[in-house]
Amino acid sequence: EERQNQLTLETTRAFCRDKQGRQWVLIDVPGHRELIKNMIVGSSYADIAVLVVDTRESLKEQAKRHIHILKFLGIKELILVINKMDSVGYYKEYFTHEKTKFLEFLGKLNIKPGYCIPAAAKQGDNLVKNSQKMRWYKGKTLIEALAMSCRKEKPGDFRLPVQDIYKNGKQSIIAGMVISGRIRTGQKITILPDGREAKIKQIKVFNKDSGSAGFPENIGLVLDQDGELRRGMVLCKPKLPKVTTKIMAKIFCVIPVGIKESLSFKSSSQDTAARIKKVITVWDSADLGAKPQSATLQALDLAEIALDMDNPVVIEQFHGINSLGRFVLENKNREICAAGIIL
Repeated sequence: EERQNQLTLETTRAFCRDKQGRQWVLIDVPGHRELIKNMIVGSSYADIAVLVVDTRESLKEQAKRHIHILKFLGIKELILVINKMDSVGYYKEYFTHEKTKFLEFLGKLNIKPGYCIPAAAKQGDNLVKNSQKMRWYKGKTLIEALAMSCRKEKPGDFRLPVQDIYKNGKQSIIAGMVISGRIRTGQKITILPDGREAKIKQIKVFNKDSGSAGFPENIGLVLDQDGELRRGMVLCKPKLPKVTTKIMAKIFCVIPVGIKESLSFKSSSQDTAARIKKVITVWDSADLGAKPQSATLQALDLAEIALDMDNPVVIEQFHGINSLGRFVLENKNREICAAGIIL
């Protein structure tokens, strides 16, 4: 149905594995203006972006907005695919012309794609195998480009937002995903926002004991002390993130949001009531032109804001794919109204 109507309505996931055993989840996200929220939700946990453009459509408002969103979300690994080359006879000149325009625009935003690939996706040209119809192209296929861009273990300090606490008899098992760094049994960690210290007794990966674990594994931890543990806490070592009730941030609005409107701040597994205290600057997301301020931020606005939280939250300055540097805001109807990054 989506192919017939030439649009994507919902995010769709495809689980893939290549001959070397590498695994990906490919997320197809909608791009047209009315479903930007779906695109942000689908893109918010991505490591790599594949920007697919129609060689006949060129660099229009939708493509520019997509690029601004990718920059906003901090996705630095970008693969540019110039698609539907079959519609222009597979001629190199069309690809070169479009590639030049996109590289010039991306360069203004300090974005440099790792690969630029000509493709005819419906026919499979340059997706898995090199196209016999575009022998002038000597670069990587899409699957090869993905393999080269695939991230290894994420460096940095250990961070694990608590998703849930499970009881196994008298033993408490903390469940969550490691969002950066690595942990080993016997090491000490700090539990935020409380600031308590504890020692790792056991690390469980797929119900088996392990001596260590790191990004991006989903694990269970058993500590030498239980204390008060709850969803939304963050386990850290050695350098600690910030604990605060006041945040400076940039947000991308997907529906209108009012200044001082009652909102929910959600970052990883953290959830607390919040409100926008002040709007510093507002931009249009298509051309990044400044906009006059009003009592309500409109859909597709970019804004720099000050946020107040009812309860302390654990945050870090945004550095790309980092769950403690990103958040979403929900309104009282539980609708996502904005996605944000910590400044």
